[in-house]
Amino acid sequence: MPKSGEPTRHVELERKFDVADGVGQPSFDGHLAVTRTHRLPTQTLRAVYFDTAEHDLAARRITLRRRTGGPDAGWHLKLPSGPEARTEVRAALGSGTGATDIPEELLDVVLAIVRDRALIPVARIETTRDVTVLHGFDDVALAEFCDDTVSAARIDATDGGSVDEQFWREWELELVDPGSGDATGLLNRLGNRLLDAGATPAGHGSKLAKVLGDSTPPQAGVPSDPV
Repeated sequence: MPKSGEPTRHVELERKFDVADGVGQPSFDGHLAVTRTHRLPTQTLRAVYFDTAEHDLAARRITLRRRTGGPDAGWHLKLPSGPEARTEVRAALGSGTGATDIPEELLDVVLAIVRDRALIPVARIETTRDVTVLHGFDDVALAEFCDDTVSAARIDATDGGSVDEQFWREWELELVDPGSGDATGLLNRLGNRLLDAGATPAGHGSKLAKVLGDSTPPQAGVPSDPV
């Protein structure tokens, strides 16, 4: 994460899966693309998401958050760039935590959408994440499998308090280099191991989409699944 200067950008290609408590993690033993795996230390990720009171960003499949914990702590702006892909723009964490502390370089990207409407905290999400890195030939990192235990709630715009507490478990599978080779085919093949272990394709496009639920009506001509 940069400490100053221009924000960084990278493309994400990932899939989410619903999974019940008690279901064991998938095995990638014997998978033709995977030569070895290794587990990273458990991460605790705490994020506050910002949007207008009308959820103009979420309705356009855009998310803006301030997250602490993990290797990519900072401000993250995620923009749709395909059915499953997103472009993530990252800026340094800084010392502030409120809407007035959102980096200007991220605000500039969404200014045409939010205009003069204020950006306010709309949700908080805390994730306990166990990450397994999947390596392929020549020991190249192919993907990260994430086992997430999530605690989340919407934030009441009137008093800033949390409402509708939710708890769930989900799996994520994200390619390390989505621009190389047959990315969709690899994601399909790896994802089959998650389905075989008892997971199902997620009923939500993102954790934020699950938290906000029906409180984010889709806008005319805008895809309905926030990222």
